[in-house]
Amino acid sequence: MKNIHKKTSYSLIIVFLLGLVTFSCEDDDSIPRRGKPELTLMSNSVTVTEGETATFTLDVEYAVSEKIDIRIDILDIDGNPVVTANPTDGDATTGNGFYDRVQFEAIEVPYPTWFESGYFEYGYQGGSGYIASFPAFTETIELNIETLQDFIQDGTQTINLRLSATSLMQATIQEDVTLTINDFVGNDLVTRLNWAGDYLDSAADPCDINSGLDMDLELIFDGAYVQTSYNECPEELIILSSDTDGIYTIDASFWTSNGNTSVDGNNIPVSIDFLKAGVFVESVDLSSIFPLNDGGLSDGNGNAITSFFVEKTGNTYTITDSNNTQIAQGRFADYRLSIEEKRLLKN
Repeated sequence: MKNIHKKTSYSLIIVFLLGLVTFSCEDDDSIPRRGKPELTLMSNSVTVTEGETATFTLDVEYAVSEKIDIRIDILDIDGNPVVTANPTDGDATTGNGFYDRVQFEAIEVPYPTWFESGYFEYGYQGGSGYIASFPAFTETIELNIETLQDFIQDGTQTINLRLSATSLMQATIQEDVTLTINDFVGNDLVTRLNWAGDYLDSAADPCDINSGLDMDLELIFDGAYVQTSYNECPEELIILSSDTDGIYTIDASFWTSNGNTSVDGNNIPVSIDFLKAGVFVESVDLSSIFPLNDGGLSDGNGNAITSFFVEKTGNTYTITDSNNTQIAQGRFADYRLSIEEKRLLKN
């Protein structure tokens, strides 16, 4: 009997110990681990179209109880980090003072710069890099790089970036990645009327319709106003590829000067742009049509308007002026709304 009791006791001890081991293994993920996990890229190359967000996915070797910071550098053609912040009134060797973010043509990094993140307090010298931060116990990281859409045929662009960490960061990585950006090709026609700048005698902003200048765009189809743009700078209209085929009229006009005059001459430096993304960008200078001292339509100047015509056939747009000259400056003084009718529409 004694031996049986001994064997039973030993068995119970073994079962208890195995249970402890099993319990410990099952709960292992909940125990913060020491050290720095390695970050592994799922792919070091991403291809997107202009305007899309590129995402680089990283696997975290094991979760840690500290936030994970990753440094992102944009590289030049020689593989060197590019400056991402410019000192204005600060010290570039200490990071003290305010720093302006550098704007890039093709991408926008949605993370704070090295300056903005506070890492200068650790003695870093220079002005490159961004810091992306992720919370404690993160197991998968997605790094996002935003691409900017323009209307120019740039051709395929390649952006090289470096992902790294310093001794102060809670993970390890040292990888170069490639972002390939293809042109966006649009099917819509965008028209913009722009008169921004610093040219008024007063300190007024020319884009302030209450104290600066008031310019307008109107889109007419089949005798009806289908779009108006009255309160923006630049004003903008869009003919969608899904819109009805036919002849559209675009009126660009000067409504009022609000009493402003120009320091650089009598004409308003205004232009109208016709843009089809990835296909063409055509700009027409309209400054000679809008002498500032003559005022706008509301000021009694009936000539402060010009028209363009767009023949839409599917996704193809042919743009001419009132003289039937393709993409050229033109005048069309016989505006379709009376001054009072337009005044009521604008208000």
